[in-house]
Amino acid sequence: MYSISSLFENFPVVSHSRMVNRGFGVWMVWGDGLEDSIVRSMRDFGGMLMSEEPNQAYWFFFSDDVFRVVARLEIWARLNPMPVYIQVMPATLLVDYNLDLSLKVDGEFTTQETALPTEFEIIIHPKLSDTVKAIAGLNLEDVRTPTGISKSGWQTLVPDQGLGYDSLQNWYFILIPVGNPSDKEFIKGWRSFFSEVQVMLQKLGIQYITSDVKVILPIASFSLLRTFLRELLMLINRVRNNDQSEEVTYWPSVMALVPQMNMSFNDEVIRKVNLDWDKLTPDCPHLRYRDAFLLGSDFAVNEVRFGSEQENVDGWCHVSLKQGVHDTSSAAISVTISRRVSVGEMEDCFYCGMKNHHPSECPSRTLEGLDPVVWKQLAAIDNDKFNEGFQNIDLQMQGKENVVEEFSRILHKGKGYEGIVTRSLFAINAISQLRTLYMVWRCRGKEWPLGIKDQGPEEGELIWSAFEAMQNGSRSEAETLIKNAMIRFSRSFQPRSLMAFYELEGGDLEQAYFYWQEAERLCYSPLQQGYFVYLQGRMQEVMGEFGEASDIYKRAQNMCPEWLEPQYRRAVCMVKMGFAEQAISTFQNIIEKDPHYFNRVAIDPELDRGRLTVLQEMGELWEIAEAEAKEVASGMDTLSSDIAQWFEEGHEFADEAARFMDRMNKLAKIKNYVAFRQLTSGIARLTEEIEKRVEYEIKVINKKLEIYREELLDVQREASWFPFPKLLTEFNSDFNYCADKIYWIKTQQLNIAETFRKTQRYLDRIDDRLKKLRKRLVTLRVIRDSTLFIMLLGRSFIWLEVVFLGLALLCIPLLIYYSNNFPPNFIVDMIIRQKWEFQKGLILILSILALAIAAFRAAVVFEKKKRELFLIDDGKDDED
Repeated sequence: MYSISSLFENFPVVSHSRMVNRGFGVWMVWGDGLEDSIVRSMRDFGGMLMSEEPNQAYWFFFSDDVFRVVARLEIWARLNPMPVYIQVMPATLLVDYNLDLSLKVDGEFTTQETALPTEFEIIIHPKLSDTVKAIAGLNLEDVRTPTGISKSGWQTLVPDQGLGYDSLQNWYFILIPVGNPSDKEFIKGWRSFFSEVQVMLQKLGIQYITSDVKVILPIASFSLLRTFLRELLMLINRVRNNDQSEEVTYWPSVMALVPQMNMSFNDEVIRKVNLDWDKLTPDCPHLRYRDAFLLGSDFAVNEVRFGSEQENVDGWCHVSLKQGVHDTSSAAISVTISRRVSVGEMEDCFYCGMKNHHPSECPSRTLEGLDPVVWKQLAAIDNDKFNEGFQNIDLQMQGKENVVEEFSRILHKGKGYEGIVTRSLFAINAISQLRTLYMVWRCRGKEWPLGIKDQGPEEGELIWSAFEAMQNGSRSEAETLIKNAMIRFSRSFQPRSLMAFYELEGGDLEQAYFYWQEAERLCYSPLQQGYFVYLQGRMQEVMGEFGEASDIYKRAQNMCPEWLEPQYRRAVCMVKMGFAEQAISTFQNIIEKDPHYFNRVAIDPELDRGRLTVLQEMGELWEIAEAEAKEVASGMDTLSSDIAQWFEEGHEFADEAARFMDRMNKLAKIKNYVAFRQLTSGIARLTEEIEKRVEYEIKVINKKLEIYREELLDVQREASWFPFPKLLTEFNSDFNYCADKIYWIKTQQLNIAETFRKTQRYLDRIDDRLKKLRKRLVTLRVIRDSTLFIMLLGRSFIWLEVVFLGLALLCIPLLIYYSNNFPPNFIVDMIIRQKWEFQKGLILILSILALAIAAFRAAVVFEKKKRELFLIDDGKDDED
């Protein structure tokens, strides 16, 4: 249970009240997190956050705008359910002499308790019923008093959903220069200073009128009031301090903010304001206390000493910026859209959203394909160049009557910033254009957004001819071909989808909507279905049915959850309905997923109604991204040196990282939100890649070490058989070097940059030395194998020679002994007569035969003997 009493404990005790004002207190309790849009809405309708705790807060309102804001929240909750409990009760604001604020409420309210809500609920105290009913469209119904709530007969709010319930808080701001208007110094100084004020007003989109030298401008909302006063006070401080970079003359002026009170926007406003302008403090915005208290924590409220004592909240004070408050604006909120883009007398074009042409004349009809390069080009220029692009559009169209023709020329041939901006403008609603229909027909993918890239060939002829005729503006030919195709292909979604565009350009929106519904029923993939549902939503949007369009876009989003286009269009519909505060969180979510949508929001002319509110909030995203990018950019030199420390010059990864860092250095010079995000994510990704690459390289190093160790052992075994070890001095030197470095690497911490890089150098040297060792080992093997072969040959030859010599020596005596037993023979007689010559010849022949047999035997057993010897040697080594 949440108790309201804990909120009242945070209020200061006011013993003597300087000002007392009756108003409305709002107790708010919520489950989970409270959407920022609710807080912004409460502030913009004049709410002061008096006390806050986790899941509950207490607000105070001076006016009945409290009922308008809760009515808007009630309507919004019907579209997007949220667990919020709101209780509105009478309350009294107390202001002490130090301008500290406190509250007083009846005792029946201070003991209330409630549980976390499960749905959106508003209850209003019956004492406020007359005030509620005085507001058109608001009604009350009796409800059962919840447990823990005071028994006062609470009622619930029932707003008419068709009404807007806009805030009635609006003012005129009046600025009057001090001095004699006919004085030359006055003219020079005021003109110089007011030129800077004009730039600020143009950036904020505020109109103004001048009467003599007096300036009057309307302020329509609290959010605009806060921004305007902050910008104005900073401008005054900057100019008054006379910065060296500024060539602007300071000129003092008095200024005041007065409620409009149904006064017309003309120079009569000044005469109707009950103020003594000659007594106002120069360069201090004067306003009522009730307005000053709502400005927030950035402003200090200062009392003034003119006229009567200020004893009520309608008295006058002036405000200043508190110490330490700096300029929170950024280039992201300074985009001024060309009037040629945003102004027109026609309805929004279905294809592009502009108001200066019909869909049948839209320049986008000649475009082909969804080109992501358009957004990359916009992201590659500084944010302030957007304004230059829009200004160039206005300059090039001066005196030109055919706006569509000029837009077509810039769209296709524009080379400057105006070309980039124009192509981006027509890419905002690219999904709604004919070029996307052509791609959907050929698409083989199943879901947005990646599926649209899977394009197949054109199949059939009739429907493509109809599309070409449609694109060329030949309506009669297109109609004939489309109807023939519808008859011939009765179950195909293609002719019906094209017929919808035909009806659209003919002005029959309801018939176009019907054909898209037909196409949705006939198609078969989520991509196609989501596309035609999206077109139905776009149709409802251009017809002004924003609530219905939002629901249809949500249906398209459910079909393709990763598709951001329906989400973006839903947010745009919120802005068009007047729920700009609620749309901001949606925009932020989309931008988080795809930063290019930031630039899209900045230039979208369809956000006109809530443009300032949206871009002011986008400024916070800009500041965060810019700060992160600056921090990342400041460490890029260190990162480059880290890469150089980890990797040798010429290393594959080092070269890739160097090229990547070149791209990041170019991004660091671009003042664009997308560039900020890409720089931040790119450097983070590179840092991660460096860590992964180092881990991978360490694994490779360890693997190489094992391989080198095995090779070194093989070399050692091979070289140990070399019969002349004293000749291996250089060989042993290389071998010992490799062994020493492998041992050194094995004993080091490789996750240290210096050691890692030195290890890489050592590995290269070890590899070179091993190559030399392997080359030398070839010679050693030849010598070793030759020696082994000769030893095997010699051993066999000696044994055979001994045997053959013995046979040769016994041959002659045996021949002589047995010759007596044989009959006389010429050959035997000759051998006996020349027995010594025969003996020598026989010895020679047997020696040659012994050598041949020994060589043959050595060749046969060589490999076997060599393997046996090495295996025996390996076994000994292992045992040792």
